[in-house]
Amino acid sequence: MKPSSPTAEDFPTATLVLAGPWSRGRRLESRPGVVVGPFGVAEEAVCVLVWYFTLGAPEPGTTVQAMLPDELTPLDDTLTTMHEDVFRDLVRSLRRGRIAHGDGEALYAAVCQAWLRRIGLADAASGDRRTSPHD
Repeated sequence: MKPSSPTAEDFPTATLVLAGPWSRGRRLESRPGVVVGPFGVAEEAVCVLVWYFTLGAPEPGTTVQAMLPDELTPLDDTLTTMHEDVFRDLVRSLRRGRIAHGDGEALYAAVCQAWLRRIGLADAASGDRRTSPHD
């Protein structure tokens, strides 16, 4: 039995992936990216938007591109577990760039939640905010 191909639903917002972005009609070497969300109507989306954060601040068409799910390889890392310096750079770049049409709202929320988890103000399992990291 042939395994089914991945779909946009297999790559929720904030999933870290490895893929080759496009530049001037040529595919670049694979590099890490983070899923911004589905491209198009969520239930009918065929592609996902990926921000290649190692290429710079989010800019539609340059560092944020629509990708087919079979072009993506999910990584085991998360925004909460990725290297601290890489996460810090990602946050700084996210604030400097823009993601078209408000598509980045869920990613912004996920990055904020990951930051809260990293500093101990949110429970990693439930995502609930706590008043003290010692609760």
